[in-house]
Amino acid sequence: MKTTTRSRATTIRRPTKHRPASATARPAKRAIEIDANRRLLNNYRYVEHEAMLQLAGWLPRTATFEFKCEMGRSLWEYSQHVNSLYLRLREIQSPAFQKPTDAALVRLVSEMLHAPDEFAFACGLYRVVLPSLISALESHETTTFPNSDQPSVHVIAHALLDLRAQLQRVEPLLIAAEKSGKFTAATRAWERYLRQLLAACGGISGLAKRRPAPALAPAGRVAFIAPREAARDERFTNLLADLGAMPDETQYAAHTVEEFERYSTEMLAAETVALVLFAVRGMPWEFQYDTARHLYDEVRHCLMGYEWMRAHDMDPFQSPQYLHIYKWRSQYPPLMQYCMLTMGNEVHAFPYRHRRVEAHQQSGDKLSEQFVRYDIADETQHVRFGKRWLPELIKHLGEKRSFEQYTADVIKVWEQEYRTGKLTLNVE
Repeated sequence: MKTTTRSRATTIRRPTKHRPASATARPAKRAIEIDANRRLLNNYRYVEHEAMLQLAGWLPRTATFEFKCEMGRSLWEYSQHVNSLYLRLREIQSPAFQKPTDAALVRLVSEMLHAPDEFAFACGLYRVVLPSLISALESHETTTFPNSDQPSVHVIAHALLDLRAQLQRVEPLLIAAEKSGKFTAATRAWERYLRQLLAACGGISGLAKRRPAPALAPAGRVAFIAPREAARDERFTNLLADLGAMPDETQYAAHTVEEFERYSTEMLAAETVALVLFAVRGMPWEFQYDTARHLYDEVRHCLMGYEWMRAHDMDPFQSPQYLHIYKWRSQYPPLMQYCMLTMGNEVHAFPYRHRRVEAHQQSGDKLSEQFVRYDIADETQHVRFGKRWLPELIKHLGEKRSFEQYTADVIKVWEQEYRTGKLTLNVE
């Protein structure tokens, strides 16, 4: 029996080659050349780097709680962008960080700090400078060489996500403040002044048509001085309470309420870290990067307390604020403030925190347990920061004592005053 085989015409389809977008994209007719790329990336880095440090200075001075929290988050996000730009810039220029050569841009960014009030500062940053920075980044993302400069495109794309989200979060706060009458004539004059300075430098990119710079700043300009006292808005009514004894840990419910009420006051720690970050100049970038994270962690711990209290039908704005603690710490040099916080408050907190995790587990309180465990993770990192950077700060600031001796001397003061509650103010 024969088997007949019929031949079929077989069409062989070759798989389509999928090339990466960067390989298929073509540069714009006037793509950004590498020398211009260095200048622009460094300008973006400079704007965000300076904004980060200025936010550190303004955070303790800002009274409105929501603005204070947003400042802490923005500051940390800027540190992420600056770090990514640092890693890129060191590949294409040396040193990686350079002061911009455009005096008009330097003037704009330098003037931001000297706003007459917190709303003027916020308007200058979020309504004037950031929209122009976003516009510059959007243009850069699509006009640089898409393949050769892909590392820059990657940095820019991720920064834009954060910056756009910041404007979406902050603009409603500005609108609410304006509607409630918190914008003064000085606030509005300051925003107009910064817009004039922005026009004088051709936008953050420097590529727009330049207009004449204003000869003088408005009368409301105030030379910024780092605040020695922390501000709170009118919703906080208990500002100067003493840090009294907590209920015994055997009284689980009462003690837990006090535990998380105190978490809600950890903005005080964020404000101290902010003051250190603002005051200490000349340290390596990595110190500023770590300190920005430390600061934002403390903001999140504060918000963790708010979240817990609201989940338990409590009003966190009624929590005592202990503002005299910030005032007490701020009278000492930044090195001492940083040492008291990391080697005092944070090192000594772990035995208590671990007991609280066990207590929450035994009571079946999952929310409280998780909050404290995240806090332990953050505080462990803060102690590492202290141990890494205190020796460097000691050298940088000219302290003659060794790390061990200096820390021992500072902890004596911390034990005698902070732990006893007998804070001595006005120490020079």
